[in-house]
Amino acid sequence: MKHDEQGILDRATRALRADVPGVEQISESAARSAQVLRIEINRESFEGAIRNCEGIQRLLGAYRAGTLPPARKLLVETHVHECGGCMRLLNAGREAATLNWSTPEIAKAPRRSWQLRGLTMAASAALVAVGFFVYKSYWEVPKGVRAEVQSVDGSAYLESGTGDRRLTPGATLREGEELRTAGDSRSVLRLADGSVVEVNQRTTLRVGARGRDMTVRLNGGAVIVQAARRTSGHLYVQTPDCRVAVTGTVFSVDAGIKGSRVAVLQGTVNVAHSGVDATLHPGDQLATSDSLTPEPLADQFAWSPDREKYVGLMAQLANVEHSIAEIPFPQPRYSSDLLARVPADTQLYISIPNLGGFLNQANTIFQDQLNQSPELEQWWTRDGKHTPQAMDDLVGKVYEVSQYLGDEVVVVGSKQGNSSSLAIVADVQKSGLKEEFKQVSGANGRLTVLDPESLAAASGSAAVSQGGFALVRDREVVISNSIATLKQINAQLDGGGSGFATSGFGQQILAAYGRGAGIILAADLQAMVKNTGMRMSQGKANHNVLEDSGLNGLQYLIAEHREANGMPANHLSVQFAGTRQRLASWLASPAPIGSLNFVSPSASIAVATLTKQPADIADDLMAMASGASGKPVDWSEIDAKLQINLRDDLAANLGGDFLLALDGPVLPTPSWKMVIEVNNSDALESALERMTQAIDGLTQGPHARQVKIEQSSAGSQRYYAIRDVTSGAIVAEYTYTDGFMIIAPTRALVMDALQTQSSGASLATSTAFRALLPRDGNENYSAVAYQNLSPVLTPLLSQFSGSSADAIRKLAADDRPTVICAWGKDNRIEAASDSRLFGFDFLTLGAILDSRNKSGGQSVMQ
Repeated sequence: MKHDEQGILDRATRALRADVPGVEQISESAARSAQVLRIEINRESFEGAIRNCEGIQRLLGAYRAGTLPPARKLLVETHVHECGGCMRLLNAGREAATLNWSTPEIAKAPRRSWQLRGLTMAASAALVAVGFFVYKSYWEVPKGVRAEVQSVDGSAYLESGTGDRRLTPGATLREGEELRTAGDSRSVLRLADGSVVEVNQRTTLRVGARGRDMTVRLNGGAVIVQAARRTSGHLYVQTPDCRVAVTGTVFSVDAGIKGSRVAVLQGTVNVAHSGVDATLHPGDQLATSDSLTPEPLADQFAWSPDREKYVGLMAQLANVEHSIAEIPFPQPRYSSDLLARVPADTQLYISIPNLGGFLNQANTIFQDQLNQSPELEQWWTRDGKHTPQAMDDLVGKVYEVSQYLGDEVVVVGSKQGNSSSLAIVADVQKSGLKEEFKQVSGANGRLTVLDPESLAAASGSAAVSQGGFALVRDREVVISNSIATLKQINAQLDGGGSGFATSGFGQQILAAYGRGAGIILAADLQAMVKNTGMRMSQGKANHNVLEDSGLNGLQYLIAEHREANGMPANHLSVQFAGTRQRLASWLASPAPIGSLNFVSPSASIAVATLTKQPADIADDLMAMASGASGKPVDWSEIDAKLQINLRDDLAANLGGDFLLALDGPVLPTPSWKMVIEVNNSDALESALERMTQAIDGLTQGPHARQVKIEQSSAGSQRYYAIRDVTSGAIVAEYTYTDGFMIIAPTRALVMDALQTQSSGASLATSTAFRALLPRDGNENYSAVAYQNLSPVLTPLLSQFSGSSADAIRKLAADDRPTVICAWGKDNRIEAASDSRLFGFDFLTLGAILDSRNKSGGQSVMQ
């Protein structure tokens, strides 16, 4: 049979080789094609075959002279439209030669061997077959609809080559068809992949598909997209100047005359524009034009009939997190028998309490919230893959397994050959765990359950499983995805103590247990850096970036979280092998932070820090820049352009006390303030004015902005205004007092800061603020970060109604201020907080109240 097939193929190949059409056949075929295309053709149209670009280029002179027959003219125009090289020759006026059509002659076919021609034809046939297969499998647009109209509020039209057609619910959009909404109209589409697209008024879009990807081409207007979760491919939203790629999220896209704006409510979005790729997270927004100022996230969804659902959902999720944070945490542990039994070369040690009961209570809270909130349940189940029952079953299995374990679970990481290994180790407090694992995993479970005997018989010491292996011993259970790791830890457990607890790293962890352990995360940074060989070549061979930055002395990181009687305590320690250097030394020793005296007790956010002298920081930066480039940087050239000495005129005139705060109303303009310690205000002001004038002289181009500093006085106080010369607007105002420079967007806010400092009624002296400070032996700190977002939430309540306002009101009522304090010592940096850091997701709130609100933002209820 195979022989017959080969023979048939050989005969077909010989027939193709022999089937060379003659001139008359070509003439008849051309005449038939001309009749179908309704064009005139004569013998000149098919004699003198055009085989390649060289033939086209010989026609360019006649084409420019207008002497080509219509058929040849059409051929040239079609070819140069597809061929950039011939188009450039046509535009440049160059051609290889001019063909004289007065004496046409038939071009002779080049002589080729039959073997070469056969190979060429066979290769061409193979390429065509492969290309056809790839096109059909991956690129061909599948037939069928691209989207279905779910609802229309007002008027929506389908624009096509045959005219406009008014759309009604149930109508479909196919490839190439365009949807347009009229003024004061909205529409909702459901795409073929399950995504939902809300379409605003006066919006035009098309929906297309290529392979596994779908694209919404937004020509103008605004959409809100609830993208379906995918296992392959992407959903794209394409505007005239950017492309948005997602796999499962909620976001808005607005394409207008000035550019496009993308805002993310949930999930992650990738935006590509102007050759730049950006990743946006919840609360982020991106504009493709500098003239598009940021606006509140809520305004991006204000036109949607479901606007309250979107923002209310965010508040409800925050409330769930807050309620879970109220669950009592397991009591601290002051010792661990697992510490002495982990491998001696452990580089990562994470200790957590047995959280089976905690997770069970958290699941109960989440299930109750799902039952009470249809919006939250719809969000959780929108893709059909997540159901309340599935979550309940998963947590139930975890809870059942946790009943067999001791009060602690440890994750250990160590170096194994050229790679790292991870394992989970826990004590076993009652028998039956092996059977429970098998029952929980099920018949098709991916977890392989072993005992010491079956582990010893397991073949392939380096076998790895994505599902993982569970080694159940009499006293311990070890879980890993590597047989080799299980065998190593099993041998260690059989041998007794490993000596890890008496090592330098182990002693640091033992001290954390002595303070009472809730969650401990410990890392031997020095060993990790040594093993990864963190070096890079940049400017000189084997240049060590860590050494230049001063971070090569990193030794240990110990992070702790514990709760006792409902009171949380968090502590972080980064230790160095010697005295802190370069970047690591910038945080100064604890001392009074004078900049806090300019912040009122009603501030929403305040971050203050003490650094070593800025002139010394400038020296470090200059040395690091020279090391990174591999040669000394010519700072004199930079100083000459700026007309100041950056180190001596700018950095040396600054102190090491810096503060940034949000102190006052957030809407319509954020009331930010910056306070900077100054050593010599006159010298600093002179340097700033010289630098401003120099920068104005250097800025060029259509987007250049010129600024100038204007002086004025009010009583005995001198104020300075930074004015944007291009727009005439005042960007900020500042003044000097008592060794500090105070900067704010308006003079009124600068004066408020002066009044707060002079009255003594500041955040630093507030009893409520001091009560939040950690209970430790520090009189002062090197840095303080404070937040109290309840005042920020209040303006939101006037912007929403119904369930959204209720959720936000509850969030505001439950919010509590938090403080994180840090201090620097010779060989370590520590941070601590007695606030509940994980109970309130103020980043989510920041997504609702973007601090870059523009003035005059409309209420979402309008």
